[in-house]
Amino acid sequence: MKRRDFLTTGSAGLVAMATTTAFAADEPATQGFIEVRKYTVENADKRAGLVTVLDKALIPALNRQGIKPVGVLIPAPSETEFANNVFVVFPHKTMESFVNVSAKLLADAEYMKDAAPIFKTTSKDPVYTDCETCLLQGFPTMPTVEVPALGPNRVFQLRHYRSFNIERNAAKIRMFDVGGELPLFREVKMNPIFFGDVIAGTLMPALLYMIGFPSMEAQAEAWRTFGAHPKWREIRGLPEYADTATKIVNVLLNPSPGSQI
Repeated sequence: MKRRDFLTTGSAGLVAMATTTAFAADEPATQGFIEVRKYTVENADKRAGLVTVLDKALIPALNRQGIKPVGVLIPAPSETEFANNVFVVFPHKTMESFVNVSAKLLADAEYMKDAAPIFKTTSKDPVYTDCETCLLQGFPTMPTVEVPALGPNRVFQLRHYRSFNIERNAAKIRMFDVGGELPLFREVKMNPIFFGDVIAGTLMPALLYMIGFPSMEAQAEAWRTFGAHPKWREIRGLPEYADTATKIVNVLLNPSPGSQI
């Protein structure tokens, strides 16, 4: 799988958990949905303009719909194949929220005014050329988006794990969800942001997850710790998890100035 094909669609422990911002703490967590959008632009100037609109218009408009947190994420300079992309991540409590999000944006006069740079242009010079969407269902043990307190130098990794059939994808999900891999992530400070089963997308079956770190140095150290951990060696050697995620794509991301993740 080529990296440029990533995300195309037809349209730890207790300490880490204690430092997580609970955006929906008023209600018990349910197994909700997560939307991941990938915008494509023509150049760096267009990308900067798009990020400004997303920060100043889309984030508050989605918040008015009760959708939060909203992450606007820009590929790190090293991610040259994704240089002209911007990723947006946000949760949906219900499928109805996902279905109606665009109609509600169009009916939001404040959003339409604030997002004027997108709408007051033509097809000959659009702010972005494509917007692709991937819809996930959160894992049972991690049903929605979490926001660990990672600080101003935080970095993220968005990782796409594709399996060659639905049974092997379900096995990989179990490996994370009940097999001990996700708790191990928390233990070694690979802070989970979301983990979800891809329920709408062309590169399927697959799961998609994002983890965060306070810095690039912390990211490298966490992966070293994880790779050497005896629990990881035990889990990966279990026959029930063999031959699961056979194609993996990784993208390193930085938050926009207005990102809520």
